[in-house]
Amino acid sequence: MKARTTARLGALVGALAVAAATTMSGASPAAAADSFSFRFTELSDYKSGVINVSNNTWGESAGNGRWRADPIGGSTGDTLIADDILPDGYGIEAHLSTGRVASTAGHSSPYSKEVSGNLTEGNTYQIWVCVVKGSFSKCSSKFNVKA
Repeated sequence: MKARTTARLGALVGALAVAAATTMSGASPAAAADSFSFRFTELSDYKSGVINVSNNTWGESAGNGRWRADPIGGSTGDTLIADDILPDGYGIEAHLSTGRVASTAGHSSPYSKEVSGNLTEGNTYQIWVCVVKGSFSKCSSKFNVKA
């Protein structure tokens, strides 16, 4: 009787291990995408800033969204930039509260997109970055920047 119980317990443990492995390896893309994180770095009194995007699953930087108010030596005006540097299948979208969007979606990495235009000097706006793939989107918090 004891041997039969031990055998059944062993079979149960084995079946649970197989079920757990199957469940873990079948993680959905949305679950994998939850492993993105964001970090904002302010440069020069909110007139420039960078939101870095990390793909924590791969352990690498995936890209960033950048804001450059009147870039030095540039005549493009206030510029929103999205950079995708990791070939992980996800795109990077940089958003400005005016509705301006710079997106790398649909392009192979590495790829950068700049969207420029003058804004009223001294006004405060918000920037945020989203990681996108198909209908999936995960976005950072919003951060203040100035024109």
